[in-house]
Amino acid sequence: MKKISLFLAILLLSSTACSSSYHKLVRLFKTNISIEEVLKEKERYDLSANPAEKHLILDNLQKNLVTVKNAVVKDIIPAINIDYKFSVVVSIPSEKGTIDCYIHTKTIYQKEDIKHIARMKQGVTKINARGEFNRFITLLDDVYARIELINSDVEIIE
Repeated sequence: MKKISLFLAILLLSSTACSSSYHKLVRLFKTNISIEEVLKEKERYDLSANPAEKHLILDNLQKNLVTVKNAVVKDIIPAINIDYKFSVVVSIPSEKGTIDCYIHTKTIYQKEDIKHIARMKQGVTKINARGEFNRFITLLDDVYARIELINSDVEIIE
């Protein structure tokens, strides 16, 4: 009886640990790509007239983790994604124009990382972020591209 209860206790602990870190485990097998690589795919997406090809391009991007390095926080706004409360917006200059990244963070427990976001200051805080590509956002203004990243890990640099 002691062996069975010990086995059940170990099984319970391991399943709890696995369920809370399952998302992090899956991320280990995803490829990291840069914003520049996302922009190349966006150009292919914009040039394509075939909706099936556009779907495949987005599907391939969603299988990767996008890395944003040394970006200054432009703004912290109410989230544009229903699963989050806040978006951290960073602007990244490129040859074609400004790229705005809307970054949504989650903790290891799959809850929004509000305490981390609250420490950020607009125009001052520099961050590194790594998150799952979700979609391109299109608005009518002078920004070249808008990219939404979800389930992101954000590291405050300064």
